[in-house]
Formats: sequence, structure tokens, C-alpha cells
Amino acid sequence: MNTTPVEHSSNLRQRCAAHHHHSSFCLISIVLLISILPVVLDACGGNSPVASMPSSSTSNALQVHDGLVHVLSVSAISSTVVNAQRHLYTFSTTDVGLMYPAIDMQGNVWIGEMNANRLGYLNVQTGKITSWPLPDGRYGIMATVADRQGNIWYAEQFANYIGRFDPKQQVFRTFPLGTLHGAALGPQNLQFDAQGFLWFTAADGNAIGRLDPQTGALRLWPLPASPSGLAVAPDGLIWFGYLTGGVIGSLDPTTGQITLYKLANTQAQVYSMSIDASGQLWFTEASPGRLDMFDPTTGTLTAFSVPTIDGRAPSLSELAIDRHGSVWFVDVGANMLVRYMPVQKSYTFYRLALAPASPFALAIAPSGAIWFTAGNAAGNYLGVMKA
Repeated sequence: MNTTPVEHSSNLRQRCAAHHHHSSFCLISIVLLISILPVVLDACGGNSPVASMPSSSTSNALQVHDGLVHVLSVSAISSTVVNAQRHLYTFSTTDVGLMYPAIDMQGNVWIGEMNANRLGYLNVQTGKITSWPLPDGRYGIMATVADRQGNIWYAEQFANYIGRFDPKQQVFRTFPLGTLHGAALGPQNLQFDAQGFLWFTAADGNAIGRLDPQTGALRLWPLPASPSGLAVAPDGLIWFGYLTGGVIGSLDPTTGQITLYKLANTQAQVYSMSIDASGQLWFTEASPGRLDMFDPTTGTLTAFSVPTIDGRAPSLSELAIDRHGSVWFVDVGANMLVRYMPVQKSYTFYRLALAPASPFALAIAPSGAIWFTAGNAAGNYLGVMKA
């Protein structure tokens, strides 16, 4: 885990959901009207095999429209470096490969242990850590997310399934995903929408997928390239980026329309994204590290340069937005957590005193606590801090 985001973009594409630019640039809007019948796979049996998807089941009609989108470049008014008041929980004295943390309704933390093929759990009241081996785990557990009923869902990229764990019964159920055009889907990111559907990125299958947790039915919307990052907007649009290729995009599930916004740097690595209370899309570019905000109503992309700290160029990974509208992200280059306050246009960098371990991912609890993962070959840690 002690790697740079540049290494993440190749190494973590095999190990995890790696989604990893220049402050002033032009952005070209490419609208793809994809006329497809979204593929439906019925996986009602849950653990029963799902048939491979025939390549003839989709047909794409592309219409490309070029147009300039207004771009603003913004520099922070201030940058501050502080020592974080944090508490660490030692998950392991070896590198179990802690992934993306998820917070359940009780405020407890769930996380994948990729290198150990386990689902991990931290009881925040007792500090006790428990792990369960994954069914048919192939060292590819990615994102985890909790549903309203308290079940924990996770993506197993290499085993090509989405899994559900019932903490009360301590029972796993898996939903095999099959293939698209002969390729396994390779799920990575996960997020629920308001209706309770579970959306995911199919990084290996070049698609956005939706799983109905009640029936196991699966729908797929093919994309031109591998998606990275995932955010469900209040209006129902599904936002995503490309790990490589410099693109962000949205899917309208009701019409099947996919709109892509092509970044000027075709090598830009979109890593992580989230929607704020105003409906604006925030996302990180990994390396060179930059924070961006896209306003879908105006087509304006605002680029925020991230300061270089201690001579270390910014390299950004996971991003989340707190209840006050502050944007949090991990700067692996600076080895810090960072808070950007949009109104004040200010950055605060939090030193974690983790050397030689590096932070990787974060999640924000309903209480406002910032949970993060960190680790290297000597050990893995789950940490918490309050701003």
C-alpha cells in the first residue's frame, strides 16, 4: 500500500479500483446518444451461474456534437498545514491490503482486506476487529457499501461478482455477473440510488451496471471505455469518469443517453467523485493531482490547483464531501488528508504522522468523523480524526 497514485493507476487496476492535470485547459463536450436496449440479466438465483451476455444484445447509435465548455481556473486563497488529532486501529501487522471503508447505520466501519481475501469490521464502541473469509475470494475485493437494512455489499473484481453479507445471520450471498461481449465485468465502485438499486462500474467490461438487490436482475449500459469513479445524483443521473483517457460522463437510466465530457489532457486519470448539495460534481485527478468541480447546469468546469507541500507534488485519490460542504480527499503525494472549503477557497492539510505508511482511502461518518485507511508492508491501519 505504500505506493504512489501513478503506481496505483497500473498496480491498483489489478489490485483495486484505481481511478487516478494542468490548471487551465479547454474542455470539449461530446454527447453520445446511445440507442440501446439495456441488457437485462436475471440472476434471481443469487449464487447460481449467470449466462454470458451475447454481443448481439446491444446496438449503439452514436451522435457526436463538439462544443466548447467554459472553464475556470481557481487558486486557493490560503493553505494551512496542521497536525491531525487522529486515532489509529491496527488492522494487521502485515499488509492485508485495506481498501475503501464504508460506514454502517451504527457508525461502525466495514472494509475489504484485498490481500487476505476477507471482509473486515471494526466495532467503534469496543475497538474490536473481526474478519470473515470471502466465498470464492480471488484477492479482488474492492468497494464496500452498507444498505438501509444493515447488509454490507462489496465488489469482488477478479471473482466477477457482487457480494452481500448479512451481519445478523453472518451469511454471505453472491451475485455472479457473467460477461459482456466475451469479457468479465470486473466490478469496482458501488453506490445505492434513492430507489435502493445498487449501481457499479464494470471496469473490465466497459459498462455501467445496476443490480436489483431484491430480484437479482442486472442491467448494463455499455461504454466506449473503462469507467472509473461513480456518483449518483439526486436527479437520478449516474456520473462516472475514465481511469485513463481524460473523460467524465453521465448516464440517464430512463433514456439510456450517455453524455461524455472530454478533458483536454487525454491522459488525465479521474480517480474519485462525489455530488455536493447543489448538484455539482467534484472529482479528483490523480497525477498530476488536481481537484475539479463540474456544474452540469451551466457546463462549467472549475479547476482548483492543489498546492505542493514539502516539495511533494500532489497525487490525489479518494474524495468525499461532508455535511458542511467541505471537500475531503487524500493527497498520497503529500502523505496527508486534505480539506478544501469552497466558500473560503482554502485548503487545510492534515499531517497524520504515519511514516512510513501512506493514506489511501477515506469515508465520512454521519457524525462528521473522517475515517481513512493507511498501510504498507509492515502493517495496515484504520484511522479516524475530527477536523
